[in-house]
Amino acid sequence: MAHPAPETSPDRFTVRELIEEAQREASMRRPLYEKQVRAGRMSREQADLQIDLMEAIVRRLTRTAAL
Repeated sequence: MAHPAPETSPDRFTVRELIEEAQREASMRRPLYEKQVRAGRMSREQADLQIDLMEAIVRRLTRTAAL
């Protein structure tokens, strides 16, 4: 008998889980992107933009969920 497929829908995550993951990602990006900038593989502007975007996701989700 076949087993049901694991839940793969993005909707399976709670808003709190999404926020926590985005916060984790933002904190990982800071030191990684700093190394990329110093090595000349990423511009300061691009690094700042991508970190700002992830932090904006956290703020938007938090505000939308009224957490």
